[in-house]
Formats: sequence, C-alpha cells, structure tokens
Amino acid sequence: MEKFIVPLAFAALLVPISANADLPPEVAKAVAAMGHVNDAGATRKIFDPIQPKDPVAGLKVERDIAYGSDPLQKLDVVSSGQGTGKPVLVFVHGGGFTGGDKHAPGQFTNDNLMKWANDQGMVGVEINYRLLPKNMLPDQANDARDALAWVAQNAAKYGGDPNKIFLWGHSAGASLVGIYVSHPEYHYKQGGGIIGAVMTSGGYESRPGGIFGTDPDKVKAASSVEGLKKTSIPLFFTRAEWDPDTPQIAQGEMIHRVLTEAGRDHVFHVMKTHNHMSQIDSVGTSEHQLTDLLGPWLTARLANAKSSSN
Repeated sequence: MEKFIVPLAFAALLVPISANADLPPEVAKAVAAMGHVNDAGATRKIFDPIQPKDPVAGLKVERDIAYGSDPLQKLDVVSSGQGTGKPVLVFVHGGGFTGGDKHAPGQFTNDNLMKWANDQGMVGVEINYRLLPKNMLPDQANDARDALAWVAQNAAKYGGDPNKIFLWGHSAGASLVGIYVSHPEYHYKQGGGIIGAVMTSGGYESRPGGIFGTDPDKVKAASSVEGLKKTSIPLFFTRAEWDPDTPQIAQGEMIHRVLTEAGRDHVFHVMKTHNHMSQIDSVGTSEHQLTDLLGPWLTARLANAKSSSN
C-alpha cells in the first residue's frame, strides 16, 4: 500500500493506521489471476461467497425514489431509521457511462457500501444517472447536482444532516464526481454542498468521444484537472494495483502528480492486491483496506465541518 497526504495541512487530523490488505487466499489468487482487467461480473462472482446475500437486511431501505422525470433519475436511501444529524454518504456507480446500476436485485453491490455507511453512523444514498447513447454532458453532471439537491432537501427525513454530505464515485462514477466537483457551474449551492469527495479509480482528463462529444472546445472545458486544483472541497483518491493500465492507473498517477505539483491538499492511495472492481466489492468483508483508510478521513472531515459551524 502507498499512502500520500500532500501537503500536510490535514496531517494533524489523520492518525497513522495500518490497513488490512489480507484477502482470503483463494479470493486474492482469483483477483490476481484476472490481471489488469475490468470485469464487473467476474469480480462480483469472486466475492459472492464472502458477501451477505442481503447486506442491508434489518435496515430501512427505500428504493427508486425519483429526483427527476427520467426513468434513470432514481436513488435509494438506506438508513437505520433512528437518530438525527447524521452524515450522508452519496455513492455514484460506474459503468463507462453506458451501463451500471446503483443496485441490482439479488446482488450485494452496491448495498455493501450502504451497509458500511450505516455501520459508521451515516445515512447511505446510492444514485443512478442518465447514460449514453441517449445522454451526454451536461446531463450527467446535472443529475449529480439534482441528486445532491434532493438529498440536501430530504436528508432530515432519514436522520441525515444536509450540511454533512460526502460524495463518493467509482470508475465512471468517480469521473462524474470529478466533473461535478471541478465545475462550480454544476453545483446546486456554493461550494458544491458537500464536505468531501472520494474518487475511486476514475478518469479526470476529458477525451473526445463518449459523454464529452467531439467538439474540441467542449472536450477541453469538460476536463476535471484544472478545477480539482482550484476547489476547496477535500479530495480522497484511490486506484487499484490491478486496475487497467489505461486509463485508471495512468489517470490516478496523473491526478496525484498534478495536484502534488500544484501544492493542492489531497490524499492518494494505491489499493494493493485489488483490481478495478474488488476495491469496492470487498467492502463489508473481513478485508477492509479501503475502509480502514477512508473511515478516518471521513471522520477528520466531519471534525472540520463541526468546528467550522460553531
């Protein structure tokens, strides 16, 4: 595992920890055998035997709540049904902007993340958003905006605090988080309305095609890099040891280097023994490398939020 906190403006809030990187031997062997491949279905099957069939059993779950008029503008809220003033963790799934889902019935993904959020005393929200080929930017960024606005408006109903929202994205979801964070024109309120952004194996440079289109000026304007240098939102990045070399490893190393050179506070970790999907598929199992690192970072951000509101 590699750990970077650059520069050390947040160091006083972060306690050095040793993350658990020990997957069960048969699971680690299967992940390594896949190599630098992104295969969501195959990776999920590796983790099926060590994940609960229903990670959110016993929690209060509301599915497919509309935050817009499009069938894909839906979200799930997972809460304990008890307590008030809790932080809210909003998760944005991946899928190359052509597929993916917040949750597929009968699968543990991504309810395992919602269970973890609740175990940390948070409210969990997982969202869908509009996809290619029908929808391109700015639709996806506007969906992130509208989903967050819905969460802020409704958080208290589920015991959440609208002033303590974290945004976490994986793969294309991480790319979308980067786009949202780095472009204030998409923010539903000044500062983005979030107290931290987590990006797991995303892409941060725009390129022709996909949601970016082919107009050179629009493609360039869609890049997250310059905006991530300038944002005041705290940033936490990971990439996996077994991520695809292109784009995830290259993009992870690039954003870490660029932000470091710019003197921009951020945290960057390499998830050892993991591939593109196993980073998040492992959440909720006995292996908790990612959450051992992420949990204290979230706690530190909450400490800042509390002190700034006093």
